Amino acid sequence: MGTRMSSSSTERHVNELEREEQNTEAENVVTDSEGEDEFIRKYGEIDFKYIKRPKPAVWFIRPHALNYFENGVLYRTKGERTSGKTELFLDLMYVGIIANVAGEASEHASWGSFLQYVLFFIPYWTVWADIKDFTNYYYSEDLSQKTYILWILILLTLSVNSHSHVLKDRHGAALTIVPYILCRLSLAVSLLVYSFFIPQHRAQMRLYFCFLIATSCLWIPVIFISTRAKVAVSFVAIFCEQVSFCIVFHPRTKRWLKLTQSTALNIEHEVERLATFVTIAIGEFLYKVVASSPLGVGMTTAFGRGCFLLIIAYNLFWLFYNGGTSDKAIHPLRHSAFRAILWIYAHLPLVAAIVLAADAGGDLLTRDSVYHTLEEVHRRAEEEAEEPNLRALSFFFTGGIFVALSCICLIGLLDECKDEPGKYMVPKFWRIIWRFPAGILIVCLSLPNLDLTLLMGLVALITAVLLVYESIVSTPQKVKESRYAVEI
Repeated sequence: MGTRMSSSSTERHVNELEREEQNTEAENVVTDSEGEDEFIRKYGEIDFKYIKRPKPAVWFIRPHALNYFENGVLYRTKGERTSGKTELFLDLMYVGIIANVAGEASEHASWGSFLQYVLFFIPYWTVWADIKDFTNYYYSEDLSQKTYILWILILLTLSVNSHSHVLKDRHGAALTIVPYILCRLSLAVSLLVYSFFIPQHRAQMRLYFCFLIATSCLWIPVIFISTRAKVAVSFVAIFCEQVSFCIVFHPRTKRWLKLTQSTALNIEHEVERLATFVTIAIGEFLYKVVASSPLGVGMTTAFGRGCFLLIIAYNLFWLFYNGGTSDKAIHPLRHSAFRAILWIYAHLPLVAAIVLAADAGGDLLTRDSVYHTLEEVHRRAEEEAEEPNLRALSFFFTGGIFVALSCICLIGLLDECKDEPGKYMVPKFWRIIWRFPAGILIVCLSLPNLDLTLLMGLVALITAVLLVYESIVSTPQKVKESRYAVEI
């Protein structure tokens, strides 16, 4: 009798606990989303529900997931996400970082400097992407997160100002690499601490924590080994870092771990952050045109080149923001894991190429159109301090624009167009595919050693023709049925 009463009491207690958990989950779900979800569905149809944020606080806000999947349903906070204040402050730092790294590559333009540029740019981009993802998932802008980002900024400042000495001695290498390792380990510690508060992401956070520790250790030997070994090990470490990121957040990993709750990107925040980085990169063109008054006084030759550089930047800006030129489309982040990963990583060479092209173009503003062979460059460099190889700078400029246009083309093609047939003059593929051959034509302009003013003028002309063409064929034939206007 007593045993049955005890068992009955235990069952009631368990049922009460289950009801309390269900009530708590119900309280966290916001149902009054009618008429406010258009900004979510514009990226593609998805089943979703809104959740409430924790109560605001000045010093510390309990870590929480802003977005997560549960049994195929997207749970996310209400309202459209934009960049936070600390994220914008971080972007200001990266204006200087990309100018520093690209400037050194252009100053000693060669295959070696290009390789060094790639090896520096990717890790710095990785740190920026770490903060982008961390704020996408867990942004609260409390004191702990403000302190974390300030700590990252201090580490980046030390690394960037030391990177020119990475090959000179172990001390310079340590001052460049150790701050980067600390950036990655700081993210690992943050994820581990947050995992105790966020059950929805816990498994993936702890898995990524293990990968971060392992990949960070790969950078330690780079401090002590020879130059060629540094290059090889650095590429291995970079490859392992990016692959581990893809593994942790890939849907197959979620299925392998049998997760009912998993990470989910806030798609509008991700789109805005990557677009912001591209805008920062294009801004390097404008910086080069006006910083230190490189064009001289009046209608100089440099002024004409500066105008062409400005036109190129303007055209690239709008070609990027034209995207796939579709009115209705499924965004790659919502289409499939393969397209999502390709879309994210297409922005890496895009930004790197734009920055390199801008910096090289800026250096070409005041150069004489006197080309030297590689042997002449080496001979003159031995006799006196020689300016960068003009031919190499020219290829940095046109090659960077080629890569940028190719990436913009790829990003546009990844959208799955859902417009009704016949809405535009030509199908989506033929509206944007010309970005790629236009890029090939531009890089070929560096082959015949053209006058620099003519070279920049032709590049500006090609990109302008491309933009005008896309603007014409992207105009709906039935304007009244279009939801968006095409901007130039």
